[in-house]
Amino acid sequence: MAPDNRTVYVADQNSKDVHFIGLDDRQIAVVKVPNTPRFLAVSPDGARIYVSMFENDFTGNGLAVIDTAKRTVVKNIRTGPRPFEPAVASDGQVWLPIHNGARVEIYDDQTLTEAARISVPPNPHWVTFSPDGSIAYTANHESSQISVINTKDRLVLRNIKVGKSPHSIAVTPDGRTLIVTNYDLDTVEVFDTGSLRRLYRLAVGKEPQAVITSTDGKHAYVVNEGSDNLSVVDLKAGKVVSTVAVGDSPRVIAVSPDGLRLYVTDGNGRTVTVLRTTAK
Repeated sequence: MAPDNRTVYVADQNSKDVHFIGLDDRQIAVVKVPNTPRFLAVSPDGARIYVSMFENDFTGNGLAVIDTAKRTVVKNIRTGPRPFEPAVASDGQVWLPIHNGARVEIYDDQTLTEAARISVPPNPHWVTFSPDGSIAYTANHESSQISVINTKDRLVLRNIKVGKSPHSIAVTPDGRTLIVTNYDLDTVEVFDTGSLRRLYRLAVGKEPQAVITSTDGKHAYVVNEGSDNLSVVDLKAGKVVSTVAVGDSPRVIAVSPDGLRLYVTDGNGRTVTVLRTTAK
């Protein structure tokens, strides 16, 4: 989602296209990338998107850097094998989990070259940051752990055991609560970030892929690929308060900057489901 609330960006895993969906006129523009796009992240100023890429045979591993104004690829960076969901840190650098490399690669946003590597347990899918940018968290799928990383010195502070196959991870805007999806258990786990103690575990839909929090931090939205729906979790009450049908095989989710809309990509449906939130 663009920070100006006007454009949704979608990585199309059925092609080599990244779609720019204009929310004002609902027109769609396409930017071609060298290999199959998998996931993407938007820079804080909205000037760039960073797109992870790889083919089904694990070739074509890379990170495409797209200028959003010109709608052109600035650079195609070769990366480690099977790069997953990128994230942009508060200093602008791009953190990229390398699934088959048991590491996170960090890319400088000025030189567009690799600046550092951090080893984590196998196999990282997702990266997210604390609101102040001091801590990074990774969801490490095959090892059923999350890593807690000091972003300043890039040291892993702790690895925490979670449920089977954590796929994605989110932090509330106040930085106090961490939510993890357990893909093979059909659950989410909620942790206190201060103590890193698990607060509770909840059943959601089948094969929860992605999670994001509401802009006010009251709810978590969980995309369930196996049941084609979205679970709304009341984080204070610790329960699922709503289940909403979406398209076929939902994969990832974005929330608009004003908190009023959710955008869910439907992998097999080749659509984006738009939902209205209860935010005021």
